[in-house]
Amino acid sequence: MLQRAPSSAGPLQSAVIAHPESEERALSGWIDAIDGSFANAESHAGKSTGTFRIADGALRLVSAGDAMLTQLGRAFSHLTDVSGAPPELTVCLWDSATTGVEPPPLPPVAPGLPRGAVIYSSAGRQRVAYQPGLSLMSALDLDRSTAWFWCADSSRLPYWEPAAPLRQILHWWFPLRGLQLLHGASVGTAEGGVLLVGRGGSGKSTCALSSLASDLLYAGDDYVAVRDGPNPWVFSVYGSGKLEPGHSKLLPHLPPPSFQPDEALEEKAVFFVHERFPDRTCPGFPLRAVLIPRVTGTTQPRMLPVDLGDALRALAPSTLLQLHPASPDALSRMAALLQRVPTYVFEVGDIEEAPKAISRLLRALRP
Repeated sequence: MLQRAPSSAGPLQSAVIAHPESEERALSGWIDAIDGSFANAESHAGKSTGTFRIADGALRLVSAGDAMLTQLGRAFSHLTDVSGAPPELTVCLWDSATTGVEPPPLPPVAPGLPRGAVIYSSAGRQRVAYQPGLSLMSALDLDRSTAWFWCADSSRLPYWEPAAPLRQILHWWFPLRGLQLLHGASVGTAEGGVLLVGRGGSGKSTCALSSLASDLLYAGDDYVAVRDGPNPWVFSVYGSGKLEPGHSKLLPHLPPPSFQPDEALEEKAVFFVHERFPDRTCPGFPLRAVLIPRVTGTTQPRMLPVDLGDALRALAPSTLLQLHPASPDALSRMAALLQRVPTYVFEVGDIEEAPKAISRLLRALRP
């Protein structure tokens, strides 16, 4: 079955190939072979590690050599964990180019697939996703509390991978911990914050990054984790930010981007916020409201209440289409979340006024 959907990369088109569930024994053998490939890479290149605390859980990255940890650990650096607590999930990282080892076993690929195609297999508590056009593979074995991420060449990763790494693995892992990985940005204070949602280009990234010139704290741009339930909570996942080319001129407080975009390829500028604003990044806060930004020609921002249907249409499509496969209860969980907190259309106006408007709203919603 071939399903077309917008890729997480934005300009690409993605196809998800949903294979019938493999026999558990066959998939287990494949994951054993993937693990063996990592062990081979580690024996050739040595090992480097980093541990990060995401949503109150320790995530340990084990890299064959330094290249993959250098590339993918940067976005998690604001959440570095030095407590020594045992990890809840260990992710093994390697590439073939720097370690000199052969790729792990790869599934057959039909000709003519789009660059963002995903070949996905699952059985029991094991998952594998392979992107042949990008030479990326993610795998997870929940019984081992271990995941694997391989790429052909760490120096040729698409720009969005170092900015928001391991999304597929976190998308699989988070629901088991009562979390959802949502497509959105989040800023606030220790007492509470807002989730900014909407399609690409709606202004959520610009609003979030504008907060770095204010007293608001930055929990993330593009993806955050949200714990639902009676008292929803937003958790930071990535300490990066992405902007459309040219939009950084609206925010003169930002440093030069860490990744210079190729506008012809519709790439975005990437900023590693923690490296320049370490006192403005935070691990998370209670969720007080959901905002749907709309850039307007007016100077003063406005908050206009919206109903559940409009809120769900702003939040759900990009989350469901960018993370594969969607959890069976993802839509109902997002609807339940939006019923617990107020939602507003945020008419942004002058971008310098956006953080002030968010701060006023948070003061008004303070318990």
